[in-house]
Amino acid sequence: MSIAEFLSSNLASFLWGLSAFVVFVLVFYRLGVKHILAAVDARDAKIRNEMAESESAYQKAKGIQEALDAKMRGAEAKIQELMNSTRKSGEMFKAEQIDKGRAEIEAFRVKALREIEAARHAALVELKHEVADIAAIIAEKILRERIDAAKQEELVAQTTEAYEANKGTF
Repeated sequence: MSIAEFLSSNLASFLWGLSAFVVFVLVFYRLGVKHILAAVDARDAKIRNEMAESESAYQKAKGIQEALDAKMRGAEAKIQELMNSTRKSGEMFKAEQIDKGRAEIEAFRVKALREIEAARHAALVELKHEVADIAAIIAEKILRERIDAAKQEELVAQTTEAYEANKGTF
């Protein structure tokens, strides 16, 4: 069957089908397509607005992030400055304490040397008194006995032994 035979035998059906199709398309276009296209356009506009808002929010967030990063860098610099200042203060305090400790040690050493010198001086004074006392005792005994040199040495030896036996007292 050729197209011409098909059209001549089914031309009326074809025209009715074609007209039904055209009516369907027109009705569909009138009732559905406009609303669908309007809905699609509205959706596109909404998506464009949301994309613009999203981009605006992204830029705003990016700006906030940059501001926060700058503040963070500033805070880190401030923290570092405070740490350096604290470290320097700590080192100064340490040096002051070391100097203070050294000064106290030096004062203690000077005081101990003075006390030692005072004790040495007192011992020398006491020793001089003891020697003077011994000399006086020996001189007294020598004068009493009017003796010769051998007797004098014997008396000095006895007096010295007596002094040592009595631990420095007569």
